[in-house]
Amino acid sequence: MVKKITLLIVFLLLAATGYYFFTKPNKEIFEAPGREWESSKKVEDYFVERLHMSPEEASSIRHKSGVDGTVDLRINTNVTLDGLVGNLFYYGFVRDEKAFRYALEHTKDTTLSDKAIKVGKDGTIDTNAEYRISENMTAWELADQLLNKPAGHFPFDEYNYFFMP
Repeated sequence: MVKKITLLIVFLLLAATGYYFFTKPNKEIFEAPGREWESSKKVEDYFVERLHMSPEEASSIRHKSGVDGTVDLRINTNVTLDGLVGNLFYYGFVRDEKAFRYALEHTKDTTLSDKAIKVGKDGTIDTNAEYRISENMTAWELADQLLNKPAGHFPFDEYNYFFMP
């Protein structure tokens, strides 16, 4: 009887260890995708389609002084966590949606807010806020940016834009 219980405990420990290692995201999917990462669309496509920029202006806008290759991500009160994560993946800011959610849920939020998108147990992403982001940010850096470092807040956005130059 003791042998059976010991074997059962060993089996359960092996199963739990295997589950942990096989379900934990690998390190590579948290890396910054970079601007060359292949995605459905690029933010420059968004600028052309939604902001009616010329393709030349859209491709050069992030090279302007003070922009440092970033874009302004504007999050209003209508944005959901699923929508935000999906759009960041679609436009090539994150490599993997599940890995990015993992990073959001495991990054400490030091700026809790009432008017916010709830992330995991204790995290919040401010709404009516804007964030400077780029494809050169890792999933962890982007999660920290969204949870803790809004570049500013706005009371109302009549244009309802998601990305701005």
